[in-house]
Amino acid sequence: MDDQLYKIGTVSKLTGISVERLRAWERRYGMHPTERAGRTRFYDGEQLDRLKKIKALLDRGQTIGQLARLRPAEIDRRLGVAPRPSQSGLRVGLVGADLVLAERDAGGARLDVHGRWASPESFDAHLDILPELDVVAVLLPTLEPERIERYLDAVRDAALVFAYRYATEADLQTATAFGVTLMPWPASWSAIEEACLAQPHGRTSSVGPSRRFTDDELLHIAMAAPRGDCECARSLVDLIGALNAFTAHAERCAAGNPEHPLTASSAQAARAELEEALQVFVQRDALIHTHD
Repeated sequence: MDDQLYKIGTVSKLTGISVERLRAWERRYGMHPTERAGRTRFYDGEQLDRLKKIKALLDRGQTIGQLARLRPAEIDRRLGVAPRPSQSGLRVGLVGADLVLAERDAGGARLDVHGRWASPESFDAHLDILPELDVVAVLLPTLEPERIERYLDAVRDAALVFAYRYATEADLQTATAFGVTLMPWPASWSAIEEACLAQPHGRTSSVGPSRRFTDDELLHIAMAAPRGDCECARSLVDLIGALNAFTAHAERCAAGNPEHPLTASSAQAARAELEEALQVFVQRDALIHTHD
């Protein structure tokens, strides 16, 4: 279980829910924080994730009165994260209304669909609360290499399959260089299934040290770090964030190019050194509140 705790102000910044509203929900609906120290409220990672999902549903027009006492599985169902049995065990996300309809009409269960989003814009709006996915299949109205590049950066642990209605020859050449699976639309549901099943379980082209700090943790550390003569902790957060982005870029450049002089694992090793230094500041200044 996640033992990190977040102050109410940090939770407000990470979720977009005001401090006043969080306090009102506590009074009216019993949505209590994990701990309180005097007047300071602390929320754990599970509560933070739940609040993010609730905010996403509020943005869709639902009310807190409807959501406050729902079980986690029901909240996921309302978000469109509804797992069902499959033969493959491959966790798939579908992005695009026609893909979702094709799945429904086929009635098959070869894929374990964990998330369904009506459009790329809807998917983009919920990148911070995605379920764990092995493959994301996306239907694009027109093939946009810039959007593919954004997905490669944002969905780093999943393989990507892109169906497209229209594409120029130049866009096809650029998109092919990214190493993702491309297919013209319309396509049969069985073709979509085959494309997803052909993917490895996640993009595993590079192996290196895993991240010590999540994006939420880095943001929390940056906000909690003391200001003054020494702002090394904040500077380390900036450098680690830049290396996280560069790691994804290096992985893409090195994919399929054995002569590329830099691999993602090299960037990951450099990041690990900076994370080790940041951990010293975290422990010394208690930048992340944890249970003893």
